[in-house]
Amino acid sequence: MKIMQLCVGMVGTNCYIVYDEKSREAAVIDPGDNAPSILQAITQEKLNVRYVLLTHAHFDHILAAHEVLQATGAKYVVPEADMWLLKRENMGQFRSFARSYVEDVPDVTAGEGTQVAFGGLTAAYMSTPGHTPGSSVIRIGDVLFTGDTLFRQECGRCDLEGGDFGQMLRSLRRLYELEGDYKVMPGHEGLSTLAEERKYNPYMLQAVGK
Repeated sequence: MKIMQLCVGMVGTNCYIVYDEKSREAAVIDPGDNAPSILQAITQEKLNVRYVLLTHAHFDHILAAHEVLQATGAKYVVPEADMWLLKRENMGQFRSFARSYVEDVPDVTAGEGTQVAFGGLTAAYMSTPGHTPGSSVIRIGDVLFTGDTLFRQECGRCDLEGGDFGQMLRSLRRLYELEGDYKVMPGHEGLSTLAEERKYNPYMLQAVGK
């Protein structure tokens, strides 16, 4: 498994392109903005993008989705509980940033346990509400793509519509209790590991009563 990380958009969203080296089949996770840079990376690596996967549907994670879908023919996977956020009128204070946004109908509405396969890889959805009702962690091999649920020594904000700090703590506890270690690739800022977050993340420690 190979992973490319692109920082895109006005708030520095991490977009990931995950692919199988042998088959060149790929998935794009959270195409937040700047479709040309995402498509250039796909073209340079000669990838066949099978899926566009969202960890959640806030504006800064979806603005390039339409162009990527149109250019690649990929299937669109969106957490079911965040379908309402795909509509421009539900972007609230962020609507002005999405003037060029085009809404697409998902091919797959994801929930707990939803899986999609590309190449020799499987992407599995874990429901981790708190930042949004549909916020999810996508697990591929030994990597957790945590969206805006878990950041390096932080967690996602819960003060926007649909956010719930109590749910966030329960989601962080669930991640804490996963067996073993994982690489943590969040929706913003730097990378981490689950072992590091178990030790140093104050919100995760609050979630487990430490």
